[in-house]
Amino acid sequence: MSKKLNKRLKTTFIGCGQCGCQIVSEIEKRVMELDGTKDNTSFVGINSSLEDLSAVNLSHKIHMKNCTGAAGNRNRSLDALAESIDEILPELQKYIIDGSTVFIAFSMGGGTGSAIGPVLARILLEMGYKMCLILVLPSDAESLRIRDNARQTFDEIEDLKPELGSIFILDNNAMDKLQINKIFATLITEVLCINNHSLDGNMDLAEIETCLHCPSFSIIVATNAANGNTGNIVDILNRDNNIFAKREDKTISIMGVSEAVSAKDSKIDVVELRKAVGTAPTEYHGYLSESGENVVILSGLVMPYKRMDALAESVEKDAESVQNSMKALTQVRTAKTSSVFAVKTEIQPKPPVKEMTEFERLKARLISK
Repeated sequence: MSKKLNKRLKTTFIGCGQCGCQIVSEIEKRVMELDGTKDNTSFVGINSSLEDLSAVNLSHKIHMKNCTGAAGNRNRSLDALAESIDEILPELQKYIIDGSTVFIAFSMGGGTGSAIGPVLARILLEMGYKMCLILVLPSDAESLRIRDNARQTFDEIEDLKPELGSIFILDNNAMDKLQINKIFATLITEVLCINNHSLDGNMDLAEIETCLHCPSFSIIVATNAANGNTGNIVDILNRDNNIFAKREDKTISIMGVSEAVSAKDSKIDVVELRKAVGTAPTEYHGYLSESGENVVILSGLVMPYKRMDALAESVEKDAESVQNSMKALTQVRTAKTSSVFAVKTEIQPKPPVKEMTEFERLKARLISK
């Protein structure tokens, strides 16, 4: 059977920063390889770096004006977004499919994506869009700044979580990050291709969207029909190199299962699957998907707090080295060599100058307009 998009499922993918743009580019590549129309999906990338933006293949690209990149600095990206928002927002809206579920992808540790991703998500939520996030956690080997960015970003996402839909959290501890991007692109494309046509039951459009619109952490598993049995699905979920952040318990709100075979030929024992992944109050089950794939969506999971706590602890452990680094950049010796015959005068310290916060700068800019 030829694999096609579910033509009624509308989606828009927005990549923020280098990592987010790479993920969305991978998704677009897989979607464009499918048969049939792609009119109900859209792909756009936003970045502060022209070099990074030019390195990805995307249908639509937006550069934040007067910015040459973030260099890992979230505040620099927020400044650029504040300066560009009046131009970026209308252009971005042109690429958003009307009535679509909007996915924003970004690295939680990057300087651009981690800064502008949560802000754009909040703005689009206030405009009435259904929002999902695709997030990437930095590996333990990443620099202190990247890990600290991720810690700050997670707090911002937690504030947004009740208003969001699914939050797919990828973990760079699992394997090579570019491979993770490719695997996720394949998984989300399988979700977009769920097309059930069975008298035994179908995951219809409303049920697919309900899985995607459920707040908090979500995970996808996909296999071909031959390997789509309970044991293999559970094994994939439990592998150390599973691309998603590790689950902390068996809490689950919604489980959606789409099979490529009929109910009679199904190799998925739902009772055993519940024992392994948890019992969801709401379950959807469809058969004979035209995609030829078995797809399982687990939605409304507990966020990976232990993983984030460990990351935060690693940052705090190295906090002293950060302070020493900052002192090395800013500290100036006040004692200066002078003539022994000079009259000594007491040096009066200069009063500290209060710097405006990024939020205050953004508000001042908006008020001035």
